This record gives sequence, C-alpha cells and structure tokens, in this order.
Amino acid sequence: MIEKSEKINLYLDWYESLLTKKQLEIMVYYYQEDLSYREIGELLNISHTAVYDTVTKATNRLIELEKQLKAVETERKLQNLISELKPLNNPEIDTIIKKIMKEEPK
Repeated sequence: MIEKSEKINLYLDWYESLLTKKQLEIMVYYYQEDLSYREIGELLNISHTAVYDTVTKATNRLIELEKQLKAVETERKLQNLISELKPLNNPEIDTIIKKIMKEEPK
C-alpha cells in the first residue's frame, strides 16, 4: 500500500496545474520538502493555520480529482500491464509498448 504522502506526491505530479499557484507552493513545501506548517508559514509570512487550511483543501482537491479522473490509477495499471508483456519478447508487442511509452521503435 502506498503511503498517503507518496500518493499525494503522485497526484501533485499529475494535477499540479489544477491548483492555484499558492496551493502548489505550499504543497511542495509540505509534501516534497517536508517542512512543517510553522516553517512554511514563516517562509511565506502567513499563519501556520492558513498553511494547514491550504494543505487540507489542496489535498482534498487532489484526492477528488483522482477519484474523478483516475489518471494515477490508470497509469499504474498500464505500467503493470506493460511489465507483464515485456518478458514475452514479441516484436509486435514491443512495438506497441514503445508507442504507448511514446518512444520511437528501433
């Protein structure tokens, strides 16, 4: 099972453009740089309560986006399928996998 912070980081990768600039900045500090609410508040000159509220709202937004769009889940399933197909060493399958991965076939 993926930890919540790992999940949120995956969601951030996919949905960062759907957050406000301020939400994204705070989420990066919190989830990727592992800063506390107080540290983020001091950096941005806002209260730690405002940081907490922003993290909570943005996290909930990311979770809701994934529930609706399922981009992270779909990518994980696709990667699992590709992992199962690669060992078959079938040239036709390899070509399809390369197209899926947006690589040029050799």
